[in-house]
Amino acid sequence: MAIAEWCKAQGIRVVAITKNSDSPLANAATWHIPMRHKNGVEYEYMLLYWVFFRLVQGNGEFDDYDRFASQLELLPENLLNAKKQFDPQADAIAQKYHSADYMMWIGGAEMWGEVYLFSMCILEEMQWKRTKSVSSAEFFHGTLELLEKDVPAVPGERRGQMPGAGRPRERFAAKITDNLVVFDPREYALAGIDIGSAGCWHRASSQPCWWTVLLPFRALHRPQSGYSPLLPAVRVLIAIKKGTLRPLIFGLIKRSVIRR
Repeated sequence: MAIAEWCKAQGIRVVAITKNSDSPLANAATWHIPMRHKNGVEYEYMLLYWVFFRLVQGNGEFDDYDRFASQLELLPENLLNAKKQFDPQADAIAQKYHSADYMMWIGGAEMWGEVYLFSMCILEEMQWKRTKSVSSAEFFHGTLELLEKDVPAVPGERRGQMPGAGRPRERFAAKITDNLVVFDPREYALAGIDIGSAGCWHRASSQPCWWTVLLPFRALHRPQSGYSPLLPAVRVLIAIKKGTLRPLIFGLIKRSVIRR
């Protein structure tokens, strides 16, 4: 609040993304963007993508923004389909690793935030599981010494256009542990989304969404595998599938914020 009020006093425009339009922060902001979803970090990503990349376009650095913004509407449907496709793999992973005493989670680039969130906020805080979360940049600093044959390792590194490119931690871990768990977003098609000059942004921006949709609610939190059940993200996905959330977000961002 103090920062928002200070910025406003200096003539700096403030954008507030909050759930309550009557909150002090919303009232102190130049523009308020409502967050109507009740769960799911991926929908916060979508709000930010529309705003941030529009600013990039305004700076003359993203000519394909309009195509990107329109195709971003298709992301919820793609995530829902990926979730359904991932279910069998999720059950197999949960059955195999739910009783592991220790897990190692490695996050790179934009994936680091999701890896840290899942290992700390979900596995440690909610499930009381011992984990080690480390960024890709720090993995070879010292954490590699803790990796052993029976330690499950989950590398969350960006998947680029070239198979194997930019994944040295994954290749290294495969030589040490017999329990390497690899998730590849490229296995899940982005239907209706170009993989061109705008599509490369989609590939990068959709991967954190993909992780946050699938992992916390499917991969290791099946009650039959000994974990406590969490609030299902399926409710939010169903709401989006029915069209109750998507038009609200897209219309608000494009009309109320970007065009002002």
